[in-house]
Amino acid sequence: MEKMIVKALLFSLLLFNILWAGNISTQIDKLNQKIPYASKYETKTILHQLENFYISAVISGKKNDVAKALRGIIRCQKLLHIDSSTYQKELDSFSKTTSKVNTRKHTISKTTQKSRAIKSIYEKEDNIIVKFDKPLSKKDIFFFKIKTKEGYKNVYDIKANLNFKTPSVHVSALKSIKIAQNRKDKVRIVLFAETEIYSKAYIRKVVLFIKVNATNRTITKKNKPNKVYKPEKTVKNKIPPIKRKETPIMIAPSHSKKSSQTIYASSKTIVIDAGHGGHDSGAVGYKKYQEKRTVLKVSKLLKQLLEEKGYKVHMTRAKDKFIKLTNRTHLANKKDADLFISIHANAAPKGKFLSLKGIETFFLSPAKTEKAKRIAAKENSAASAMSKKSKDTLLSFLNRNKIIQSNKLAIDVQSGMLTATRKKFSSVRDGGVREAPFWVLVGAQMPAVLVELGYITNPKEAERLFNPFYQKTLAKGIYDGINNYFANNK
Repeated sequence: MEKMIVKALLFSLLLFNILWAGNISTQIDKLNQKIPYASKYETKTILHQLENFYISAVISGKKNDVAKALRGIIRCQKLLHIDSSTYQKELDSFSKTTSKVNTRKHTISKTTQKSRAIKSIYEKEDNIIVKFDKPLSKKDIFFFKIKTKEGYKNVYDIKANLNFKTPSVHVSALKSIKIAQNRKDKVRIVLFAETEIYSKAYIRKVVLFIKVNATNRTITKKNKPNKVYKPEKTVKNKIPPIKRKETPIMIAPSHSKKSSQTIYASSKTIVIDAGHGGHDSGAVGYKKYQEKRTVLKVSKLLKQLLEEKGYKVHMTRAKDKFIKLTNRTHLANKKDADLFISIHANAAPKGKFLSLKGIETFFLSPAKTEKAKRIAAKENSAASAMSKKSKDTLLSFLNRNKIIQSNKLAIDVQSGMLTATRKKFSSVRDGGVREAPFWVLVGAQMPAVLVELGYITNPKEAERLFNPFYQKTLAKGIYDGINNYFANNK
């Protein structure tokens, strides 16, 4: 009976494996790395994903992937207090059948392949510099963040060995730095501070640079140590200063628990545009809720969050007042803003009040879908009477150099809102990041996005949009997205 069930399961997932073109081995490794730091809910999700990858590996005949998936599944089941004996027996049986075949291969790998080793570690101008005896790549480093009662930690797990006494490294923005051999072939670097910190890693062949930046902090001679700590055998191996362009590591997924930390907030200026206002109520939806009221509330909450972290913030309107679309971006340009965030609520056409819902983030570009054209037409109703062809031409010309950055900002803001809201409202729908010709964004000389907080015509979403807690959650999500954008686009 068990064999029949397994065969049926294998057959049902065959189509999934044919269509899915990703690297199974890499995906399994990433999931296994997340297990020690995952919540109970996340562990369940990882378990289900590993079970799918296990079946995929069995079908494709990749024995190493089968073994890795089995180990991850067993680990998840033990953490969730689920009986793992069935998978354990299979892993034991699998190991016995493959050990004899791979004995020679394993012997060769031990004698011919040496693990990467750290040659030296030191600090220079608040950069932690680690030199290895072999080149490393992005896949050799796993990064995550932890918030504790005592403060904040940035953790780097590196595939390498540390064969000398851990040096004492100091960075003025941090309370402590711990470097140790966490387990075989893995060195862990833990950066700790009582307040939020931001760090980013760069690779240049055999050298890893970890840059540490503190908010509102200026470097002086007093807090600029330059002492080098190295083992005696590597004293001569001095690393030259950074002269070439570095390649950043892609750190921290957008759905991580904690957003990237604020970078030099006091040097950044943001203009928040609460849509509509005055005689222009915007969309009117369920229970005659008006768009202009909820977007102003969320805008004010966002302004408060940003200012608390040191950002310079301006609003196109701070009360129920009508502002021309062209004047909104004019203010942003006048203030030399780094970002322009326009906040709105969506509305569905008649007959779709119940079916359409979700959060969406738009960046400026000629519309590519009928839905984007419809939404843009609604928000552009207060625009000047310029022809559609002239508008599209002007959109492409004025904002050609900002479209890419605006797209990146839209992705971060959308991700931030979804992560924040889904913690308490799991049914929030992801409307995605889209392109549309929003007239309010045309004159912006900086990355600019338009956020649709939800559908005011949908009864459930309309109630949420006027719920103070939900409004605060949306503001927090946009705030997290802004921080992520600056963290990834310094």
